[in-house]
Amino acid sequence: MEKGLISVKVIFKDGVFVPLEPVSIPEGTEGIVVYSEKNITEKLPHWWDIVNKDEEFKRALKSFIEKITSVVIPEEVKLINRDDDYEIVVILENDEAGFLKPIMETGYGIYQTTGVFLPIQVISKKRLKRWKDFDREIFYQIENGISLLRG
Repeated sequence: MEKGLISVKVIFKDGVFVPLEPVSIPEGTEGIVVYSEKNITEKLPHWWDIVNKDEEFKRALKSFIEKITSVVIPEEVKLINRDDDYEIVVILENDEAGFLKPIMETGYGIYQTTGVFLPIQVISKKRLKRWKDFDREIFYQIENGISLLRG
């Protein structure tokens, strides 16, 4: 009989490894590799307990923040409550038009993978200052919003 290595999927149950597929494993056979999910305690962002939404929304928001920082370096990202729902405001140094598409594509990618829609607004510091100068309510909503970047 020719001997060789085979790969068999197994599950650890009641103290023994049980094959998940029909296979004859001779007595005394040794397994050499076991893959197991590792329970890693995830570090939650500082805003996690402040945001009054379900965990699915918070995970989508966390993913958006992680991905957006690889697309652009925002001055600030704020979460505001507008019309009884949350809206993300990405504040850039300048060139809001130049980064609008990649930021929105990032948000759309989150929607495609999670099914969670994230309303996003992209503005420049100049526009924010203009809103402040004209005493617009949106400025104060942003100013008092939840910072998603800084603790």
